[in-house]
Amino acid sequence: MPSRPDLLDNQGDTTRHAEALTFLLDDISTDDGLSVATGFVNLGGLAHLATAVDDGRQVRLLIGTAPEPALGAQLPNTLFETTLAGLRSDRDLARFPPSRAAARLAALDTWLNEDHVQLRRYTKRFLHGKAYLFGDAEHARAALVTSANLTRAGLFSNLELGLVDYSPNVASRAVAWFDALWEEAVDFKADLRELLYPDIGFVSPRDVYLRALVELLGTETGQPEGPPPGAIELAAFQRDGFNRALRILEQHHGVIYADGVGTGKTEIGLALVEEYALSRGLHALVVTPAQLVEHWRSRLSRARLPAEVVSFHQLASDEQLAAPSAASPQRHLHSDKDAYRLVVVDEGHALRTPGTTWYRAMSRLLGGVQKDLALLTATPINNGLWDLYHLVMTFARHDRAFSAWGIPSLRSLFVRAGANERDVENLDPDVLFELADLVSVRRDRRFIERHYPDATFPDGTPVAFPEPRLSTQRYDLDAAFGGLVQTITHNLGQLTMARYRPSAYRRDGDETGREAVLGALLQSAVLKRFESCWHACRLTVRRMLAAHDVFLEAWDSGAVLSGEALRQATLADLDESGLAGWLEEELDEFASEPTEDFLESYRDDVVGDREVLEACAVALDALDMVPDPKLELLRRVLREVPSDKVVVFSSFADTVRYLDEHLPAVTDGRERVTVIGAETDPDQRTGLLARFCPATVIRPGYEPPGGEVDLLLSNDVLSEGQNLQQAAAVVSYDMPWNPQRVVQRYGRVVRLKSPHDTVSLVSMVPEAGDLELILRLEAAIQRKIVAARPYGMEIEVTDTQAEEEIRSYALRLGGDDATLLDENDPTAEGEVLSGELLRAELQRAAAEGEIARLANLPWGVGSQFAQGPAVPSAGPSGVFFACRTPDGHKHWRYVADNGQMSSTPATILRRIDPGSAPGVDAPGVDLESAWSDAAQSIIDDHNGSVQAVLEGRSLGPIQRWARGLLADPSVPQPPSANEVFEALSVERSTAVRRELGDVKRALDDGSIDGATAAIRVAEVVEFHGLLPVALPSAPSAISEGDIGVVCWMGVLPALS
Repeated sequence: MPSRPDLLDNQGDTTRHAEALTFLLDDISTDDGLSVATGFVNLGGLAHLATAVDDGRQVRLLIGTAPEPALGAQLPNTLFETTLAGLRSDRDLARFPPSRAAARLAALDTWLNEDHVQLRRYTKRFLHGKAYLFGDAEHARAALVTSANLTRAGLFSNLELGLVDYSPNVASRAVAWFDALWEEAVDFKADLRELLYPDIGFVSPRDVYLRALVELLGTETGQPEGPPPGAIELAAFQRDGFNRALRILEQHHGVIYADGVGTGKTEIGLALVEEYALSRGLHALVVTPAQLVEHWRSRLSRARLPAEVVSFHQLASDEQLAAPSAASPQRHLHSDKDAYRLVVVDEGHALRTPGTTWYRAMSRLLGGVQKDLALLTATPINNGLWDLYHLVMTFARHDRAFSAWGIPSLRSLFVRAGANERDVENLDPDVLFELADLVSVRRDRRFIERHYPDATFPDGTPVAFPEPRLSTQRYDLDAAFGGLVQTITHNLGQLTMARYRPSAYRRDGDETGREAVLGALLQSAVLKRFESCWHACRLTVRRMLAAHDVFLEAWDSGAVLSGEALRQATLADLDESGLAGWLEEELDEFASEPTEDFLESYRDDVVGDREVLEACAVALDALDMVPDPKLELLRRVLREVPSDKVVVFSSFADTVRYLDEHLPAVTDGRERVTVIGAETDPDQRTGLLARFCPATVIRPGYEPPGGEVDLLLSNDVLSEGQNLQQAAAVVSYDMPWNPQRVVQRYGRVVRLKSPHDTVSLVSMVPEAGDLELILRLEAAIQRKIVAARPYGMEIEVTDTQAEEEIRSYALRLGGDDATLLDENDPTAEGEVLSGELLRAELQRAAAEGEIARLANLPWGVGSQFAQGPAVPSAGPSGVFFACRTPDGHKHWRYVADNGQMSSTPATILRRIDPGSAPGVDAPGVDLESAWSDAAQSIIDDHNGSVQAVLEGRSLGPIQRWARGLLADPSVPQPPSANEVFEALSVERSTAVRRELGDVKRALDDGSIDGATAAIRVAEVVEFHGLLPVALPSAPSAISEGDIGVVCWMGVLPALS
């Protein structure tokens, strides 16, 4: 600064307050002290003052408070607490890494320790004035009176206004003003030093681990009181889950309530209806499978709760929600769709496929006026991670719904988790931990038993499950017909499935992935029918033979039957029990194409497949002449099972019919009912089930008109949602091909409030050698499906288990592994880390009074421990950092010694869990080096996300096209174009993008013009009720100095 400063406003180097102070300190003798009065102070201002005043002169620093403007003034103590909170925040940021602490805190520590530095706090009145005064009242040298507080921004960058007066008279009066306040102030130096340099004592590895949990989950560990006594009474674990579900609904307007099968999710749905309909006076709607409609209506009626109940099919065909092209829509909803404020969906996993009519109807229902959605499901994931994505998108409504919670893009999150991966080894469900914790309540049977050991229901009934006893019973088909399994599996393995893959034989194109997948699916379904029942397999093979004959007859007439039905199949909600027959029926309903468009090898391969199928049929026909060893095994199981009531499940209706035809009318003293989904409507099913389990299906004490029976035969239409716990035994006549089928089948009887202490769960599987042949072929078919599926295909139409997964699952099933009953994520390896488990750990800490101490620990605390046999920590050794940016974004990093970098909290928590391991001092970790790597990773990730948002890269190509169309000045626009343009500014659901894709394809092929395309784009947006989204502003870019470390942990390899 070339001359003495006079007017200061921080707008240039010559008018900056910091530069003016430096000039005055150099210009005025060190015999003249410095007196500073300031309303606010922060670490940056203190550090600058300590650095600037290094000449030993006397310093008096008076800290006061200033009121908010006008009538919003706060008490001085309140504002002073704000000042202290700011100082704590500055301190926290400065405490780590050690190099930063040395640079920012060490010099200030030395300066504050000097005797010539005094510090007081003024508490009598509001202190508005800010002044930097040199000299004393008798020898005053200069008075800088300003609007600038002693903060780094006040000294360097804020637009301030200050004047320097060198008149002794004026400066003397200013110092006298300061002296008067100083005499009334109280010493604050020791308090400030304690705040900036707290003595935190010893911090154990366990303390750091729990501090990390507090950082991740917050301090809210105690559960508030449940709903007031009323229609629905809940056990303690249900009340806790209900309250957490309410908090999630309030925050995100949707919750996936995924407690395990048999834990009372219906009660949670009823409690939600009570809360919304009775307590808040809002309309509620329950959507459920058709077979559960009457069950829900009965429960609501008994509880006197007002809510409508519709089935999924009724929802899809309602005149308010059905697509404009839907045939014969009807009035099912009693109220306008926007009158509802709560939608409860039982068996909510039905919405994991966006191509279904009910998904589209749900999307329309949830559009427009805000509604809350509760999805009740024990199995949110069945086919792959995209299942969970589609469930979340039903209520999230757009890709950036969780950007305020550190998830800038839902779709990108699932891709990062491996949702598109062909190889299951590349899946990383841990990436989804934070999202799952934000939107779901997930507690299985083991969690409830462990954390609520002595709980009871309000009626005094213990919260307890029956003990499941799994057993495997094996049968030998080769005993009836030698070499049958070898013959069938070999022949099925030879099938090309040509008839179902027309695109593979077109002269002008390549095979589509969808046809290849569905052809393999049908091949797999035939194999599974064979494992289920030789008779069911024979029926399927005979139908396929007839269809091949029709195909060949058409070919000889010059026509090839269209494969359009295969495309339609991807949009149909079909499981293994319906796929084969549906394809056969639908193929013949579509148009044909000339044989000239196809290679001659097409007919040859169809003929070859027909010969293979004929060989299978002949081999299966031979079983007509001999006793069925599997049926005989079932009879033996029914004789020996220790339960009066028994359920027998099969995947296939043909198998159930076979059993019904071949079992005696009374089997071992048990009369029976048989329920096949396709042959009974919901009312009929309820009536049949009421004969089997009258107390749970209707009500205790109910006597069915036809009399009670003790044996139920059913396909898997009853394996979801039904309470059949009067039975104490479930027999899987065929192999449940994935863990979710196990959970659903056996969950009918492994339920709370069961009258049984134990339940028998029997799986019937082939002898080991035969099973090996079946598994080998199934694995080969699955590899074919994976290879054929287009990369990135969102609709998982089947399980994509690798061979080792199939074998592992079969071994667990054959080994009577009871943990299968608690599976809720087939994509996860090992134990899934649950937010509920972590909260339970924090609740224990809260019970010990530790949470407040942990939350108040200053940032930068850390510890280190060594891995070992008794230490839970798993994975490579390294260093963990829990970090935050100034705008509150959280970033976790684990820098492994092998160079790997992890950022997913679930993975990191497994690595830093010390159990009760003690802290160790040596060997230490290189914190500075690890921090440098972690900080750079955080900067790249954070700033990359910022840049992506600024550039609009989170928007997919189809919506960019739609917005471009709406912004095209050459295209006549519909009246709502501006609103539609804004509504498409964020990535929408798969269902919306598909419909926009249909519009684009119609425009591209000339079926419609640009104006019509714009109208149709608007119709898609309006159908789904999409509204413009107010998004949080993009976060600011950061540098290393902006990253604070809340805590760190060194994980050392096992000490030798």
